[in-house]
Amino acid sequence: MNALLTGLNFPGSLKFASDGRIFYTEKDTGSIRIIQQNGTLLPTPFATISPIFTDLEAGLLGIALDPAFSSNNYVYVYYTYRDTGSFTHGHIVRYTANENTGISPKDIFDVTSSAPNTVYHNGGYIKFGPDGKLYATVGEFHQGQQAQNQSSMTGKMLRMNADGSIPSDNPTAGSLDFALGIRNSFGFDFDSSNNRVIATMAGPSSDDKILIIVKGGNYGWPTCLAVCNDPRFIEATVDFKQIVTPTGIAAVAPNSYIFGEYTTGNLVQLQLNATGSVLSMTQLYNAPGGIIAVELGPNNKLYFTTPDAIYTYDLPAKPAANAADPSLVILAIIVIIASVLPLVYTALHYRRRRIQTLQHASTETPR
Repeated sequence: MNALLTGLNFPGSLKFASDGRIFYTEKDTGSIRIIQQNGTLLPTPFATISPIFTDLEAGLLGIALDPAFSSNNYVYVYYTYRDTGSFTHGHIVRYTANENTGISPKDIFDVTSSAPNTVYHNGGYIKFGPDGKLYATVGEFHQGQQAQNQSSMTGKMLRMNADGSIPSDNPTAGSLDFALGIRNSFGFDFDSSNNRVIATMAGPSSDDKILIIVKGGNYGWPTCLAVCNDPRFIEATVDFKQIVTPTGIAAVAPNSYIFGEYTTGNLVQLQLNATGSVLSMTQLYNAPGGIIAVELGPNNKLYFTTPDAIYTYDLPAKPAANAADPSLVILAIIVIIASVLPLVYTALHYRRRRIQTLQHASTETPR
């Protein structure tokens, strides 16, 4: 683990350009910053959002680079602002990078809270998927029932075209909704080995979760908190009874994910099997102050942020193989036993016949 930069102002999200630059957001200042290829921070922000609402969980929350960034130079950010009625908005704007300066801002997306004066559960993480679509998490703005309201975009994971329009193959025609029943998510990622979308979800006073997101899936909030036992809802892959506040998450190898916890400051590796069952969870590091963003960067390095720093964590050059699936271990034991039993039976049968022969020989009269 190495500190890349310290003394920062709440670096909430970061992404990597193919030319070696790192773009990151400052949640509370509204500034988009650039770390140069040599690891130094440019003194002048790429752009600064204004007006912006930054109380508590609000602010400049997410950043994404267009899949064609090397040619179109598009940078997308998600932030919150307040309107004249004190309703909170989640907003995506696209900048064009003119070298290290953002120009030509273009509005892409906007969502409004269902009640005024909300400050919590804004979501705001954005990322392009392998399909070239822009995915975004939008919290329910502390209005839980909206997560089950299919006419609302809050409490959802959304999927949109790069210009903000609705893809023709979304689960519901005419809707940006990709999944619903999500209280608030601070991060997600794509596992290209199995087309899995994995996300974090913060609970209220218990039941933080790790979710495997499926197209059109409903994750139960606020109808159920812990295990739903309801066929309408998809159960969490991991349900934490204690509060850990899972934040960013990154796919680092097939079925292997590393996520951060804001409450504990733990960096944790989660190992699943091919069907999505948990094999293991291992603490890798503890960062005082809590972990915010977690991203897989170039050269097999993991990047994560705390409220005042960006760190790198060297991953194994060849990530450790998945721990053995218990069901496969049991099957292997059964196969071994089944193959050994005939040999044991043959050996015992031969030994019995041999003893009988010797006994018979000892009772015969010598000639």
